[in-house]
Amino acid sequence: MAELENQKKFSSLLSSGVKALKQHPDYKTNREAGNKTGQSYMEKIAYKLGVSPNTVKSWIGQMGPKYIPGRIEDAKLFGVIWLILEKGCMNVTWFVELLKTTSIPVIEPALPAWVASCLKKAKTMNDNGTIGTPPPEEINMTITRLFGNTAMLQNEEKNIFSAHNLPARWSGRFIGRKPDLQAIYHWLLSPSPVCSITGWPGVGKTTLALEAAYACAGEPGEEAANVSDKWPAFHCIIWFSTHLTGLSFNDFLNTIAYQLGLTEQIDKPVMEKRFAVRHALQLFSREQPILLIVDSMDAAEKEVLEFIINLPQGVKAMLTSRENYNQDYKDAFQNFTIVKLKGLNEKEALSYLSFVIREHLQTGSAPNQEELRHLTPEMQAKLIKAAAGNPKALSLCIAYISDGGIPAEQLIQEIESAGYSLLELFEFLFGRTWKRIDEAARRLWQVLCFFEKPPVEAAWAAAAGLDARGFYAAVEQMRNYALIHPDRTDGKLRYPAHQTVIAYGEQHLSENRQLEKEARKRWARYYIHFLDTHLKREQPNIFYWRYLLGRDLDDLKQEWTNIRKVMEWASQSDEKEILIEFVVRTSHFLSRVNLPLRVEYGRKAADFAAALDKSMLEAFFRIDTVGWALMEMNELEEALIQIDAGLKRLSGLDAGNEDTRDLMVWGHALKSRVLLKAGDPDQAEAILSKVIPVPSTPMIRHRVLLVQGDLYLERKKYKEAIRAYEAANQISHSYGGEKTIEAYFNLGIAYVENQQFEKAAAAFEKMLYQKNKANPIELMYYHYGMARLFAKKGDLAYALYFSQEALHLAASWEQNISIRDEAEKFNQFIKKKIQYQNG
Repeated sequence: MAELENQKKFSSLLSSGVKALKQHPDYKTNREAGNKTGQSYMEKIAYKLGVSPNTVKSWIGQMGPKYIPGRIEDAKLFGVIWLILEKGCMNVTWFVELLKTTSIPVIEPALPAWVASCLKKAKTMNDNGTIGTPPPEEINMTITRLFGNTAMLQNEEKNIFSAHNLPARWSGRFIGRKPDLQAIYHWLLSPSPVCSITGWPGVGKTTLALEAAYACAGEPGEEAANVSDKWPAFHCIIWFSTHLTGLSFNDFLNTIAYQLGLTEQIDKPVMEKRFAVRHALQLFSREQPILLIVDSMDAAEKEVLEFIINLPQGVKAMLTSRENYNQDYKDAFQNFTIVKLKGLNEKEALSYLSFVIREHLQTGSAPNQEELRHLTPEMQAKLIKAAAGNPKALSLCIAYISDGGIPAEQLIQEIESAGYSLLELFEFLFGRTWKRIDEAARRLWQVLCFFEKPPVEAAWAAAAGLDARGFYAAVEQMRNYALIHPDRTDGKLRYPAHQTVIAYGEQHLSENRQLEKEARKRWARYYIHFLDTHLKREQPNIFYWRYLLGRDLDDLKQEWTNIRKVMEWASQSDEKEILIEFVVRTSHFLSRVNLPLRVEYGRKAADFAAALDKSMLEAFFRIDTVGWALMEMNELEEALIQIDAGLKRLSGLDAGNEDTRDLMVWGHALKSRVLLKAGDPDQAEAILSKVIPVPSTPMIRHRVLLVQGDLYLERKKYKEAIRAYEAANQISHSYGGEKTIEAYFNLGIAYVENQQFEKAAAAFEKMLYQKNKANPIELMYYHYGMARLFAKKGDLAYALYFSQEALHLAASWEQNISIRDEAEKFNQFIKKKIQYQNG
């Protein structure tokens, strides 16, 4: 039983909640004049709780102060609270203030999991006449509405350590560095927001950061466990690798957004994203801190540092960088921790050497095993001194000795006599290794720089021009020389390499332009085949339209950063044919990833097609690739310019050709749709009426009917709109169907306006082709559609919830996407309506 410790305040707060509930359609009293039948809203509430109406009236003080009870059964109390929170407009503050008037313990600030646990105690009348707790999915929906994106309800059995995107550990064993691990551990417990791990290349900055990160993720190695048996836990640990290619601010934001579940998209426009990402960090870090780790910070764009300077409280950043970047960080941060890494001390280095030597001997592939076995402690000590205790340099030395490249003693003497600096030592070792490996391994080494992320085996072999046998033999050589290591982080085997390795390979590639040109073309051909494998459809059998979305895109998303790098190269290198082939294949995919990028590459491809005198291709790019995307971005004037330019190109082609006729019909239909969005339905209808009778393929007919449905919808002819949309969707089934958002969204809106709510909800559901992996733009339209549905039904609380969800998703998408303005106006309308109802 819950004791009411402040009965007057309790009744006042509960009364406000009950009055808000009165406005909901489920509780409104529908009585005709003089007709006394039907339940009052109070009777409906009482029925749901299994009590008398007078009991509810006593709780809210309607029967006078002396009738307010001193205690209420928990199930009944949380029952009425559930009804109010589910259907009313009360917020978390009201919930907390109400419970403060009782003997029930209160958590402040309120956590989603705590509020959910309270609501699970509620007992109300189910539709079948039984008393039970609310369904978990309804509780989750209510919690999400109350808390927004902070409502990360977690299963009680789930490990306290949350998701991370950490790469695999670089070696099987982490050796030494206990003082450095202790410094990082104490920093993690301190108020200092940023820690920089600095040192020369190969000294172990990445390995140390990774070991500390895994300790925070609940997987401490032996050395980290010796520092503490309980490293700080983080809500999320996010790793950023810069490597040779650097880290753009855009990719930095994308990685955070992806890891926090804000979006699964990549390459979004930066300005409207940076604020949404920072806001998400602020929300998520309220309950538990977040750790960001930027590997090779000195290769990141300056905007990344500017963002880290202004991180919200609760977010920590660990950076690795060269030592000369310390001053940049000191100038930027008031409270800043530096961990300076030097080479391993002799004891640690000897342990590390023993581990590396043992690995080479265990593989059995080292030709010069006897040389390794007879590497005396004195010789090892000399080698450690010559390599300044640098782990990467030591591993390269052992790899070189094990291959029989040079006797250990001679190698040590050469290094000592030459007095190499550390960077010169790398050049020396890489140079000798380059001479020892065969041509196949050299080609693999040189093309590593092509890839934005470590390549899968097939892509790497294709770029180097190697068959399977040659590839695996070359990979084994590179592994034996400690140039690469295998990593399986996304279900596929990849081969990351240290940035010094990648840089050395690129240096050799730049000296052989013919080899580079041939390798890049093989690289491009591989990804063209990859896109055909993962995007190409059997129907429709028309080159541009065969890449309409209709398949699972997970594999494509994993390789997208590498694919985009090919497109960047083709665009900048004036490789006209190659860029055209990529734009043909990726245009429809880009509609779900990045509309401005679709416009950018579409324009370039159109210009390339014009230069090659390929009029049909140019028309496709200007009308559909660019014109359609500009319309979606609400850049209507420019969209019309591009569509007209495409139609003009078509006018010089054979009008009897089916492809020409199809694209001409679609160009005019699309122009009609742009004019409709621009507020000129009469001109839009005049243009569309001319192309409706023109014969066209089912795929074009599908699009024409959608535009016709839009016209009917604009003129409030909802039944006609429904018929047009349903006919369009039926036609698309004849060629395999399309993952068309607008078709089902606009159909759903027509159903809503025609008050066919079940059909509307079903239409909106069809936009979510993979519900567990729903694309943010799909979710944006879905939530806005559901907001319109609930508003039409009179359920303003859920209408507000869904409209706010739509706006949140829109904030991480293009600022000027056309649906955003409409959703914002609708959201304001709902808020005003709720305020009016609440007086």
